[in-house]
Amino acid sequence: MDFLQLGGPIAAVVTAFLSFFGARRMIRHERAKEELRHAEQQRAEEMVRQRAADNLVDQARAAVVAERDQLLGRWQQTLDEAQEERRRLVEDHRVEIERVRQQARWEVDRVRRESAAIVTHLRAQFAERLDDRDEPQGIEQKR
Repeated sequence: MDFLQLGGPIAAVVTAFLSFFGARRMIRHERAKEELRHAEQQRAEEMVRQRAADNLVDQARAAVVAERDQLLGRWQQTLDEAQEERRRLVEDHRVEIERVRQQARWEVDRVRRESAAIVTHLRAQFAERLDDRDEPQGIEQKR
């Protein structure tokens, strides 16, 4: 066998090896591209999920803030109503105290007038009795 005769089969074997390695390389390259596409798609899906989760968190926070504001509004309204009720009760109490004081003043004045009238009446009776006693003593002394 001659070297030239071996060239054809060697070329065929070399071509087969080169084709095999080329195909293997192309398969690896395509697989790597597919893995990159898959990884990119997963990242995109993860970003979509993350955005959705962030939106849900933002909505939950907004709902909590709205609920808090509503509760604070109701609390402030209740506090305002309680303060107004307290002011009203204090004013009613002040008016009632003034009314009781005025009644007490009137009662004291009435008792003073009645006491003065009674004292005047008793003095008059006492003076009358003293006069009555003085007259008999005066008669006895004259004897």
